[in-house]
Amino acid sequence: MSSLTHPSAPDSVDEIEKSTIRKTIMMLVPLMLAMYVVAYIDRQNISFAKLQMVSSLGWSESAFGLGASLFFIGYLLFSVPGNLILSRVGAKRWFALSLCAWGIITIALAFTQSLTMFYSLRFILGLAEASFYPGLIFYSTQWFPTKYRPRIVGFLVTASMFANMIGAPLNGSLLSMHGIMGYEGWQWLFLVTGLLALILVVPVLAFFPGTPEQSNFLSAEQKKWLISRLESERREQADKSVDTLFKSLTDKRVLALALVYGFICFGAYGISYWMPTIVKSFGVSDMANGFLNMIPWALVMMLLRWLTKNPDR
Repeated sequence: MSSLTHPSAPDSVDEIEKSTIRKTIMMLVPLMLAMYVVAYIDRQNISFAKLQMVSSLGWSESAFGLGASLFFIGYLLFSVPGNLILSRVGAKRWFALSLCAWGIITIALAFTQSLTMFYSLRFILGLAEASFYPGLIFYSTQWFPTKYRPRIVGFLVTASMFANMIGAPLNGSLLSMHGIMGYEGWQWLFLVTGLLALILVVPVLAFFPGTPEQSNFLSAEQKKWLISRLESERREQADKSVDTLFKSLTDKRVLALALVYGFICFGAYGISYWMPTIVKSFGVSDMANGFLNMIPWALVMMLLRWLTKNPDR
């Protein structure tokens, strides 16, 4: 009779796990995705700003290309140091600082008058955003057991595509504000998209817990399960982490995938940085340009959904 009125221990643990993960996703992931969407918009807005910025400031296409690419130099140099700092100061403070930094830098781009200033700001923007995506991945390891982390990465990848999709009409509409209050359209673009990052600082500081111990949305039982599960996984990985890291970095498959991913990035950023210029050559308006640039990213999101429908495959 007792077995009919009281759930078995495995069922209880399973229910605690499901409720904990569900609640954690609901409370953390939306803000994580919002930050990543804004990060991508601030990273890609240069492609639309170029449509007015180059002619307004008298720059060449090659000068713009160099400035656009300097972002990735800063990004590459500071990715590892930035994440080492994040692990020491905590994700909440570091994310808030990163948002504040790249928001101010993006706004400063609105007042660019020289190539030197443009190059410097693009390089510093790379530094400011370098540890953000890896930081989100690191943050997810503080909250989600191993088997749930691919789902979080999937959310983030989809968010980057979504950012490109909604960023296109947003940037196109901001370019159309040319002349309002004495600012050119490309200046409005940097001002508004930079402000989006600064606005997000408030909810990050107010609602983003650093660790499960600091959360106020999990019950004591849920905290106990999550902390125990994460600590158990860390102990299992601790003894082999150094050996696994070395093997991973020298594994031919990892190197081959890194090479393939590098070329994918070349193509993806080539499209996102230059497609607005190509579409503009069709003679369309800035607003129409933005909506036309939505199409490839919408198709990518649909294809991504199909490809990840069967992860085992």
